[in-house]
Amino acid sequence: MEVAVLPPPPVLKRKLVSVREISSIGKIPRSTQVVVYIDGWSVVVPKRRPTHQAGDLVVYFEIDSFLPKSDSRFWELFLEPGATEVFRGNHGYRVKSKRHGAHLSQGLIFPLDDFPEIRDHVRVAGTDVATAQLLGKSFAGLLGVEKWEFTESAASLPSLGRPPSFIYLPGWERIQNMERSIFSIAGRKKVWQISEKLDGVTMMVYKLAKDSGWASCLPALPAGYPPSMQDEKNRYGICSRREDLIDRDGNLYWDVAKKSGVLGKLCNFGLANFAVQGELCGSSIEGNTMNYPEGKHEFIVFGMWNIDTGRYMPPKEFAGLCSKLGIKHTPILGHSSMDRFARNVSELLSKAEDGTSEFGGVREGFVFKSLDGTKQFKVISNKWLSLTGK
Repeated sequence: MEVAVLPPPPVLKRKLVSVREISSIGKIPRSTQVVVYIDGWSVVVPKRRPTHQAGDLVVYFEIDSFLPKSDSRFWELFLEPGATEVFRGNHGYRVKSKRHGAHLSQGLIFPLDDFPEIRDHVRVAGTDVATAQLLGKSFAGLLGVEKWEFTESAASLPSLGRPPSFIYLPGWERIQNMERSIFSIAGRKKVWQISEKLDGVTMMVYKLAKDSGWASCLPALPAGYPPSMQDEKNRYGICSRREDLIDRDGNLYWDVAKKSGVLGKLCNFGLANFAVQGELCGSSIEGNTMNYPEGKHEFIVFGMWNIDTGRYMPPKEFAGLCSKLGIKHTPILGHSSMDRFARNVSELLSKAEDGTSEFGGVREGFVFKSLDGTKQFKVISNKWLSLTGK
């Protein structure tokens, strides 16, 4: 079978800490707080400190930012006593969505002057040039802020190290950060595959021929490795987002991959070097918001990376292949241009809240993939965020 390929998606590194311009400010009746709107995000802040105005530049900490406790500038002022968490051995605070009455607050904002290392980071003549440079940068590393991630069981499992460099790690941007391009004149005409966003952890299953030019990138297998990881012609692997895992008893990733039959089905179909990507979902994953019975787990795929070409199989074609081979794909809700689906971010978020998950309960949201392979993004339901506290 000859597989059509598309250009790989752009690598978008999430800007957890960035300088943003306040779009507008909304009043909350009979409240000491106001709602500050930044691009597609809303942040509830006290009226008394600081006094924000539309057009002001602020430092914005996006949800899922893990703030180090050592920086008291924001810790002392904004965060509750006893709210610390430990992430990868460090004490700090995870920025979550919070409900304030009828308003959802998503992130934290601070005056630019509170962070001179950011304010003075760009030293150029001309306010417009300096502002443009500031708005385009990420300052998470400068402040020691990390992206909080679910501490998956893979962290304690034996591994070969990081996932292979020849596999693109998935991670779609949120609609709030892509509003201008998605709702531009050109963006509105683009046709999208719309699927359900699942609350699992990233899992990848790969096959690579030993005579591939990429084979030298893989580390040697440990002594006594099981035959599931290599045969005469090919190397096989199962990865979390951070680890290329060794097949051992009790390894949930390998157990679920074998049960799914994904690797065998695709190999038997004659596909060469590839990495199937999806979500590991189940009763022990992410607090089981998908309501799986105790002990049940499964691998639900959403894409296939062609290692030889460095591109994804077109989403519609991959979904058809999964249907033909009996591979479980994330639920596809339809195909549409934005002209027909939603007029703005607010309407998209409203639609994400409307309806239930195909797995029961509240749906996490949508994933949009353009049929031409140039863009992907996700829309997370505010109702789901409020219910799960994520």
